[in-house]
Amino acid sequence: MRIITNTLIASSLIGLVLGLNTVSAEDAKPAATTAAAPAAAPTTATPAASTEAKPAGSDEIIAIVNGVDIKRDTLNTLMDMAKRSGAGDQVDEKTMLEDLVVTELARQEANKSGLAEREDVQEKLNNFKDKLVLNTWMQEKAAALNITDDELKASYDKATAQMSKSEFKARHILVKTKDEATAAIAELKAGKDFADLAKAKSTDTSAQMGGDLGWFKTDSMVKPFAEAVAAMEPGQTSTEPVETQFGWHVIKLEEKRDVKLPELENMKPQLKRQIEQEKMMSYMKDLRTKADVKVLLKDEAKPATAEAPKEEAKEAAPAPAAEPAKTQ
Repeated sequence: MRIITNTLIASSLIGLVLGLNTVSAEDAKPAATTAAAPAAAPTTATPAASTEAKPAGSDEIIAIVNGVDIKRDTLNTLMDMAKRSGAGDQVDEKTMLEDLVVTELARQEANKSGLAEREDVQEKLNNFKDKLVLNTWMQEKAAALNITDDELKASYDKATAQMSKSEFKARHILVKTKDEATAAIAELKAGKDFADLAKAKSTDTSAQMGGDLGWFKTDSMVKPFAEAVAAMEPGQTSTEPVETQFGWHVIKLEEKRDVKLPELENMKPQLKRQIEQEKMMSYMKDLRTKADVKVLLKDEAKPATAEAPKEEAKEAAPAPAAEPAKTQ
């Protein structure tokens, strides 16, 4: 029975092997490199045709390294990986096959070292195996979930209900105190231009633009500001200062427009992933409920322990305070 190298092993050392090839190329004479180029051109083109003509799982043996077979499907897989990474134009099949050969030689030497039996390596292998099995199971389990059109529609309605239905265009004047904001409102009522006053009084970075905030949705603003804007009509200026964590605002709403919500069809991939996650969480919660789980971790008594010194400190506090009194 022949041993066969596999794609996982081959791809794991591909960076090392490409580096080795680079060193070898530097050692080669320029004349030899030039002479080899014409011969390499047909080789690059031919495998591309054979890749299309043969199935991905081709059993054609393309090299034998100390009795270990390297098959066409391994080479095809790595060539596809190189193309997807953007390196496909830089690597031809002969180069990639040489990578596979050197990688296989490295694998054989590594196995001779006995590292596979070392405890720390075994632990890493077991961890990798567990993660691979877990990830594969989760992916296949999620893919097998039955998600109906009704579920997608319900998830879409829930998501869009939380989205802003309108966009607003507004200006504001930001000041430090309520009195300053009230004074600004008074100046605006007396006929002062909002943009000019914003340039003169506002501490916000928008001051140089006359307080212009451009178009925004309320969910992008802090709650008090958003609520004040949503309650206004275009052309209105706030009659009372609006307080946020940034200071006090005077707001002028200039325009308002409806927002077109995303269509269900465009959101389906996102909604499907969300429903898959929700169903998987529900499935795992059910597993947890049915499982025989014994939690042996003891509760930490830090809060109770921490309180005791505090109480002792409070009781002890008056004693030191009495010393200076005696001295006086």
